[in-house]
Order: sequence, then C-alpha cells, then structure tokens
Amino acid sequence: MLTELNMFKKGEDFSMKGVVFDIQRFSVHDGPGIRTTVFLKGCPLNCLWCHNPESQNSSIELGFTLEKCINCGTCEKVCPEGAVRMTVPERVDRTKCAVCGVCVDACPAGALEVVGKEMAIEEVIEEIEKDRVFYEESGGGVTISGGEPLSQFEFTLELSKRLKQNGFQVAIDTCGYSKGQSSDLKNLLLLTKAVNLILYDIKLIDNAKHKFYTGVSNETILDNAISLSSKFPNKILFRYPLITGVNDTEGDLRLLIEFLSKLSHPRIEVLSYHRLGVGKYPKVGKEYDLEHLSPPPEKEVEGLRRRLKHSVPSIEVC
Repeated sequence: MLTELNMFKKGEDFSMKGVVFDIQRFSVHDGPGIRTTVFLKGCPLNCLWCHNPESQNSSIELGFTLEKCINCGTCEKVCPEGAVRMTVPERVDRTKCAVCGVCVDACPAGALEVVGKEMAIEEVIEEIEKDRVFYEESGGGVTISGGEPLSQFEFTLELSKRLKQNGFQVAIDTCGYSKGQSSDLKNLLLLTKAVNLILYDIKLIDNAKHKFYTGVSNETILDNAISLSSKFPNKILFRYPLITGVNDTEGDLRLLIEFLSKLSHPRIEVLSYHRLGVGKYPKVGKEYDLEHLSPPPEKEVEGLRRRLKHSVPSIEVC
C-alpha cells in the first residue's frame, strides 16, 4: 500500500498520504444528499463487472485511450524505458513502464494519462471544502470509495476523522474485505465508529459463485456484515447490485432473503448493474469479460425491492 507519514515541525501535526484516482463532485448515488466521492486505488477483489477497473491496482499506473491517439509516435520517441511501442494496439508495455509521466507530457492528443495521484489528507479536504455549501443544503457529505477503502485503512481512518472534525457527514463504501483475516473486522469496527454511514456491498451469497466472479471467498464478508449489523444497525446500509445472469437467479434471491432474515433491522438498497465502466478497461490494459451482459429491466429491480419488503421482517428497503 502506497502511504507514508510526513512529519512537520509544528507540534504533533502530521500529514498522511494516500493514492487517489478520482474525486467526483455532485454525486447522488453514494449516500444521502449531494456528495463528493473520493475514490482510492487498491482492491483485493477482482469483480468481473467492476465499473472502476482503474481502482484494482494499488499503484499509480499509466492510462492509454486508443481513440484519442493520432499515431504521431512522440510517446515512443520520448519514453526513457522503451515501454511505449507504436506497433501494438495497447501501446504500453506495463512490465517496463515506470509511470514517469514523460510520455503524458509529450502527447499532443492527450491519449496518455497518469491514473492515480498521491495526495495528503489536507489536499483532499481542501478539494472537498469547495463544495461545502451543497452538502449543507442537501444533507449530503463525503463518501470514501474505491477500490476498497480498507486497502488504505490508515489513510481512510485518519481522513474520516479529520472530515468529521471539520463538520462533514462521512460515509464509507466497502466490500467488507481486505485480507480475509480478523483484522478486517477490527478495522471495519474502527471505521464504523468514526463515520456516519457504512455502505456495505453484498454481491453474492453463494460462496462458490462469489469466488468465481470476484476471486475471493465471501465467508469473511458475510461474517463481518453480521457483526457490523448487530453492533451498528443504524449505520449500515447494505447494497445489492442486481446483475442479470450472475446474482438474479431464484436460488440467489432465496439465499439473499435467508441471509437478511438473520439480521435484526437490516437496511438495503437494490442497485441495477450498469455498463458505464466498460470503456475504461482498455485504458489500463484490461479486458472486460462480461461483454454480453445488459442492465436488468427496471421491473425486475423493483420486483426484488417488493419481494424483500414482503419476505424479510423489519427490513427497510431504500
């Protein structure tokens, strides 16, 4: 994880750095009200439908957009590592690339970009402060997302505390998994105490399917979800992305209802799979393996919401 501490001379003040790949303003899908979402790099899961593929790698990396390239060859000429080659469609040999940014500065078409930036907490807060009036008027705030915020736990925790101290409402968007160890729950509990809301993603209940589609077991994820829900029921909002052909079968939905029925007062938001991130895969040298998928019809999404309300005692469907 790319974080570090820089000590300043004045008292005990310090600045911690994390790797951020985007700060998105005026978000209305990452918690209540108008929000600014801070996207951190690094994720232990490899969800095949991930809409932020540039978040999976914890390191800063080079992005290339073929549609912008004018084939001038400038990038190949200036690259000190010989990592850029005009003879291949993907252009970048990522085993050689040092992400020095020389080619980015030289590209006249803007086809190359550095994905990710090391930022101090003060820098992030400075960006967030610019939109304070919108949070105050809409009941919104700041959401820390990714990637997976647990992958940069120390940075996420300190940023959350500092934001709360500055009067912001803070939410964390998490999959509840970092290393699959007991430290995951310990860190989640610390974060939950420090923030106003945890957006907790439940992708699949079937463990075998979860391993296939995300690369990891969901045992830790579900255990942590139960623990958090029992300790902080009012702070946890589960989110279930309905994905046609992946987690929308009758068996999947029965398992979801069975899991939620174990909880005292579960809150859940049913989301619809979308394809907004598909075009970002080639930019970071990845292929999208679920090209055949389409968003589910809205009637199916609404149907699941009604079914959950009917089937799970005391559930709140948002």
